[in-house]
Amino acid sequence: MKLIIRQYLAGLRERNELDAVLPDLLSQMGLTVYSRPGRGTRQDGVDVAAAGSIDGGPEKVYVFSIKPGDLTRKDWDGDTVQSLRPSLNEIIDAYIPNRIPPEHKDKEVVICATFGGDVQEQVRPQLVGFMTQNSKPGRISFEEWNGDKLANLIQSYFLREDLIGDRSRSDLRKTLALLDEPETSYGYFASLVRGIAGACSNDDERVRALRQLSVCLWILFSWSRDADNLECAYRASELALLHGWDICRAFTGKKTKASEAASAAFGAIFQVYRQITSAYLAKIAPHVRQEHALSSAVRGGSSIDVNLKLFDLLGRLAIGGIWSFSALLYMNEEDSERATLLEEVSAAAAAISMLIGANPTLYAPLKDDQAIEIGLAACLLLSSDEGRNVLRSWLPEMVRRISFSFAANEKYPSILGSYSELLDHPVSKEPKYREKATSAAILYPLLAHIAAILEDDAIFQSIDRLQTEVLPHCNFQLWFPDDASEDNLYTNKELHGIALTDIKLQAGRTAFLEVIAGEIAQFPQCFALSCVKNGWWPLVLVACRHFRLPVPPQLLQIYSAGADEPTEISSEATPLTESEV
Repeated sequence: MKLIIRQYLAGLRERNELDAVLPDLLSQMGLTVYSRPGRGTRQDGVDVAAAGSIDGGPEKVYVFSIKPGDLTRKDWDGDTVQSLRPSLNEIIDAYIPNRIPPEHKDKEVVICATFGGDVQEQVRPQLVGFMTQNSKPGRISFEEWNGDKLANLIQSYFLREDLIGDRSRSDLRKTLALLDEPETSYGYFASLVRGIAGACSNDDERVRALRQLSVCLWILFSWSRDADNLECAYRASELALLHGWDICRAFTGKKTKASEAASAAFGAIFQVYRQITSAYLAKIAPHVRQEHALSSAVRGGSSIDVNLKLFDLLGRLAIGGIWSFSALLYMNEEDSERATLLEEVSAAAAAISMLIGANPTLYAPLKDDQAIEIGLAACLLLSSDEGRNVLRSWLPEMVRRISFSFAANEKYPSILGSYSELLDHPVSKEPKYREKATSAAILYPLLAHIAAILEDDAIFQSIDRLQTEVLPHCNFQLWFPDDASEDNLYTNKELHGIALTDIKLQAGRTAFLEVIAGEIAQFPQCFALSCVKNGWWPLVLVACRHFRLPVPPQLLQIYSAGADEPTEISSEATPLTESEV
């Protein structure tokens, strides 16, 4: 286990990686972290600062200057201010005299040179000489926190046997060993997550579980990045994030020390989740505009492989843009990061448009539950005029191709779940087979809902004709969260939610919207979910994608009045601050 952690630490970068793990480690060791990494603020050489006692020793102030990988000659005293020696000088000259909080002024300061790797031999004499020359007994001392020491501390405070069982440790090792088999690797990580999350019975254990999830996810990301295979890491990050919120929601509304620690630990999980998803999408984005490029890259044995993977990519692109869009809702017009987020949202919507245009398989869903990916895309595209235009061109062609598939009896959308069934579908032209394969649907009500929001009668009427002429037997359905959803949405432990069934479209789009609005009024639980009330509403969509749940109509209905931004989505939201996330 130590070698696994050691390799993980050696691969971490300084910004947003090694400096993201260290605060949780220090907190778990019993120290009080009073300074975390920040952007755009003067640090005076300090990346992280904490105070307290380690292993029963005297209370001290520990300040950390963090560098990634091995400490080389260039990293020690190179041409940039990011080198270690200038940072240590800043700590001695500026931070210690001026920046230590008053309550810690009388404590000894330990300056910790921190890096994920080792000190190269040609640099060690210079480092040791600097530490010896600048040490002041009782006032200033130095420590070397290299990868070996950090690995020992992580193993002792996060992954020791009395905190994480033998099975969970074995699950982590198997996850990393089988990264080239993403499905199997994910299965072991899911077992690890359930084992950690299921062992919480009090606040201290919940905070510790959140930190363990964060560290395990960081380890998986580091190994996945080295293996150049992020598939398992992507799915695992969704699962860890959802289980993390299931743990963290117990602290919502509280102002205790434990709740602050839980918020910080959940923020660390969210940070690595965003890094994993961004790294994954960065590999996809350059190829979305090239015709058939991603379809060809699937290298499947059948067109079904291409279709399934491209719809999966569609959902992932949409979720990435939705997170950026959600952050905009809590920003002022003058916020410095607003322009960056607007660009990210616009880029995600453009990527979806180009993905659809370059890969025609996205006009022809094969599975009814691909409505989930279409719904995720709609949640992003409905937020802008450009996105709505994409929907206006995408949906009519989709309905046209679906109608043709039924007429030709070729690969029309069905409720069939297994891959082998999809390969053979349709196996018969008999009406009984078609009725069985299309006995229910969430796809067509979703398309009708989007068309109604767009006020596009042509699209809505084409779906109406499909129901009347081709699918009169099909039970059109929409799904709404219910009272059980808060306890099950994030973990999928039990069935939850309620379905509006036997939907008819013949009364027109206005009447259809009124029916949906009436159901939302009767079942408002979506907006009562803890993640929505606390400003984390995209978690609902992450859960829908990960656990294959239909997108709740509430998250589309907010656009029915033509609003450009869903400001109604969480009027009571109190999201975590940037420093926490």
